[in-house]
Parts: sequence; structure tokens; C-alpha cells
Amino acid sequence: MTTLTLPVVRTEPHAAPADSWRVRAISWVRHRRLSLAILLALLAVVGVVNTWNLHGWPGRINDDEATYVAQAWAMVARGDLAHYTYWYDHPFLGWAMIAGYAWVTDGFDRAPSAIMVGREFMVLTLLASCAFLFLLARRLRLHRASASVVVLLFGLSPLAVYFHRMVFLDNLATMWILAAFAIAASPRRSLGAAFWSAVCMAGAALTKETIAILLPALVWLLVQHTDRRTRVWNVSVFFTTFGALVASYPIYALLKNELLPGEGHVSLGWAIWWQLFGRSGSGSLLDTGSGTFSLAKSWTDIDPWLLLSGVLLIPLGLAVRKLRPIALALLIQVVMMLRGGYLPFAYVIALLPFAALLVGGALSCVRLAAPARDGGADAAAAGNAVLPRWWRRAGRVPVAAAAAAAFAVFVAPAWAGTLRDQSTVDGDAGSRAATRWVVQHVPRDAVVITDDYIWMDLTLAGFQNPVWLWKVDQDPEVMREKLPHGTASIDYIVMAGQADSTLTALPTLKDGVANSEVVARFDEIEVRRVTMAP
Repeated sequence: MTTLTLPVVRTEPHAAPADSWRVRAISWVRHRRLSLAILLALLAVVGVVNTWNLHGWPGRINDDEATYVAQAWAMVARGDLAHYTYWYDHPFLGWAMIAGYAWVTDGFDRAPSAIMVGREFMVLTLLASCAFLFLLARRLRLHRASASVVVLLFGLSPLAVYFHRMVFLDNLATMWILAAFAIAASPRRSLGAAFWSAVCMAGAALTKETIAILLPALVWLLVQHTDRRTRVWNVSVFFTTFGALVASYPIYALLKNELLPGEGHVSLGWAIWWQLFGRSGSGSLLDTGSGTFSLAKSWTDIDPWLLLSGVLLIPLGLAVRKLRPIALALLIQVVMMLRGGYLPFAYVIALLPFAALLVGGALSCVRLAAPARDGGADAAAAGNAVLPRWWRRAGRVPVAAAAAAAFAVFVAPAWAGTLRDQSTVDGDAGSRAATRWVVQHVPRDAVVITDDYIWMDLTLAGFQNPVWLWKVDQDPEVMREKLPHGTASIDYIVMAGQADSTLTALPTLKDGVANSEVVARFDEIEVRRVTMAP
């Protein structure tokens, strides 16, 4: 009798979802290992340059960065949206992010000065922005070399280093907007890309509301990278998501009964009116005597190369299909400088990445020997096919050499001097020294009028009654609780000299300065003891 033996078929169990995810992740890294290696090297260089002398340069020149750190501290320490009354000057997502970093790292108990916590987070924000910028450049089909130039310009320009270090909401909003642009340019052309791009755009608007002017450029980029068959769906998902998230801010104000102006409370409506119409304008960029022109000139005094090169390349960007949304983003911001409205000090921050992208895009366009895998149809459209074959093969070298030579001759020497100052000058030594003097010589219950930088450090040192100078005569609650006797309630004034127009708007502070004596001086910071008896 013959026995029939059936073959044993061994089957492997299906890979677990975690294993499948791990396989996909390994495959993703393997296919992008060169780009990842380049990006990590770029981030290392940018990180070192921007971290070096982070505390000392630039000095404490703008109260806004100290204000945002103080508001972040209020979230961590008090559970409030601001250290004084929150009046809807900006949405609070930006300093909520700083508060999250400070809470996770125990920053306010660890750092030598509160402002250092915010500046540390700005460096992390910059590195994230560089990563998104590199991704966006690659998705715009720029070669790795051109994408690297974009990141280095954005991360190492003296103008960029100057502003990226300071605690400005513009830095956080720029990170969000670059993430939105990078996701919108996703090659998958999916509804998910539209959704997450809208989420990031909403994050930008809820960090610094003025960044919303870039919405047309972002939508144009999204449309470019969307299949015609699903374009309506993608754009609908984008606007629905963006609108719903941004609407959370006025809904919050409505639930607090602070949407519209009224007696006895702040309101979002009044804050919007003040932002648009209440504050005096800076004038037009075309007016050489305006504040806008002076501010723009101060930017180009630090570094004219990146900003002016980007502006001059706007026409080229509009002529190249893949660069049109980028050129539009820069053009919108330049046009806004011509209208004569108020121009914030840190406005330039959101111009920098788009200027860098246009410079990198221009370099990509003149790569005469770009291989098909890098440029595809765009490379052929650039005119490579009509050039002699020997020149197409060798063209990469003269273009790269010319660009490197121009940088070495014109740009590098100008950058070197400024970057040397950035790495050596301690611009806030006087402010820190004045703070130490007050901590060592002034009673903790004294009423001390000072700027927001010193206010925050005195608060962390246990002072009970520090008062931000801009709240004097401007905040009824402060006058009622801290300064019930006006000037006679003030014990010390610690600040740099203020303009006459500022003191005129703050008569109690002006009177305090007039009735005080200097007891210590640290660079531009004076410590004054008020001599008027209560």
C-alpha cells in the first residue's frame, strides 16, 4: 500500500503593523540618505553659528522679546495668558510654545536670565525652519547644491542671525509658514497634504496674525501641486480646515465676552481696530524720510546681499513656473511696505526665506549641465538641448566657480566682520549688571519701574512690586494697585534713557525721573532712586 505524503507548506506570519512601519521607515531613510546627511551637516553649521554668544548678541534692544518671554512665564507660573492683562495684542499660540519649552526644560529655574529661555527656543525654531526650507527647495525641484545654498543663506546671513536669535513671534510664524509651504508642495498631491498645510497655515496666523497676507501665495503653490481632478476637493479641505482653526480665536474672545468693545473689559475688536487704524503709520518705503525707509535701510546696513538679491530676482521668479508662488510671497511683503502703514521692527524675518529661495532658484536655473534626474522637463525647458554637448557636460563647473568666486569677493568679506561681532560682543552686559545690583541692594518689596527684560529677572529673584515702564499711566489696574500715590509710590527706576516723546506720554514716570538721583550706572542702564517723599 502506497502512502501519499503531502508536502508541508510553511507560511510566514503577516508582518505586524509595527514591523511594516519599521520597514517603510528604513526604506524611506535609505532612499534619502544623501539628502539627510547634507541636511544634518547644514543644521550643525547653522546651529553652531546661531548658538555662539547667544546671550550676548544682539543686546537687549527691543522690549517685545522680553514681553513674549514674560507672557510665557505667566502661562507656566500663573496659568494666565500674560503677565499683565491680556488685551489681544496678538494670538497667544506663539508664547504658549515658548511656555511649553520652558516647562519641559525647567527653563525659568535653570537659565541665567529669563530671556535666555526664549532665545534657546528661537534656535530650535530656526533649525526646524531650515529643515522645512530644505524640504521645500527639494520639492520645488532644486538640486541639493541649490537647496543647501538656500539653507545657508537663510541661516548664516548676518541679517538672519541678528533677527533669528531674538524672541520674536515672527520667527515662530515663519517656521509654521515654511512647514505649510513644504507640505503644500508634496508630490503626493493628496487631501492629507491640503489638510496639514492648512493646519500649519492656521498655526502661523494664530502665532502672528499678519503672516496671513501670504495666504494667496500658499494657495497658488497648493493648486500647482494638486491634480486637476481633485483640485476642488483639496482647496475646499484647505479653506475649511484653515477657517475652522482660525475661527477658534474670535470664538475664545466671544466666550470670554471680549469680542466687541465695551465698558470695563478689553476686546478683540478694539485690538484689531488699534492694529489697523489706531497706531501711527511708519510711512512708505518710497519716502526716504519715513520710518519704514529708515528701518529697511537698517536691514541692508547689516547685510544687503540676501534681501536685495531676493527682491531683484522677483521678476525671474515670476517667469519660472515652479518659483512663481515663492516670488509672489516675497512680492506681497514688499508691496505692503509701500502702503504707508505701520511696519513692525521684525517684519524682515518673513522676507528672508523667500529671498533665499529665489537666490537658490536662480542658481538652479543657470545650472547649464543639470542632469535629467534633477531637473526633468524643467531642465530641458531651460534650453540645455540647444547647447553644444561638450558645454552641457562642462557647464556645471564654470557656473559653480563663478558663483563661488562672486561670494568670496563680494559677500564673504562683508559677512565676516559682522559675524565676528556677533560672536564676540556682549550687548546686554549692562542690563545684566544692573539687574544684579538691584538684586543685591534693593529690598524685595520696593516698587521698581523698569523694562520688561529686567522686570522678568527681578520677578524670578523674588521681587514683589516690579512694574513694566509701559504700564505706568497706561494701565488703571497698575496705577490703582502698585502706584496709588503716583510718583511718590515709586522707589527705584531702572532703565536706559527714554525719548522725550515717551516720557511725555508717561507723566508719572517723567516726574519720577525728574525727582530721582542716579545711584548706579551700567553702560546705558541707570539705576535711579526716587527722592520724592510719599
